[in-house]
Amino acid sequence: MLWLHPIFQTLALLLSVFVLLLGWTRFAAVHLGRAGQFQWKRHVTLGALVLFTWLGGFFAGLGVAWLKWQAVFFTGTHHRLALAMLPLILFGLISGLIMNRSRKKRRWLPLVHGLNNALLVPAGCIQLASGLLVLLDYVLP
Repeated sequence: MLWLHPIFQTLALLLSVFVLLLGWTRFAAVHLGRAGQFQWKRHVTLGALVLFTWLGGFFAGLGVAWLKWQAVFFTGTHHRLALAMLPLILFGLISGLIMNRSRKKRRWLPLVHGLNNALLVPAGCIQLASGLLVLLDYVLP
């Protein structure tokens, strides 16, 4: 069970890059005047999968830490960044839900949604690196 958290979070991180590229197509069309077809359903489905996986991973990480060490919030950068990512993940989910439920022309909500979620990708990369350090410090010795 200890290895499921990093495996699923890493897979979600890889998928997030693809979802970001799908969103980039829309950004480029709306804000840069480039031609491109936005794959709305694929972006929404895969984006929700990534965000829900990261959200579940937050709580799974807490659970795994508690089950393994009877403590949480002791992993330094890893837990601090997870706490910082939590509101961004929730905003990404809620803003995406709003845009998917009420489809209409918007300029600012998709832009803020995209910027918010674009910040999550490098944060996820840092989480991967800090998670590897957690594994090296607390699991593998």
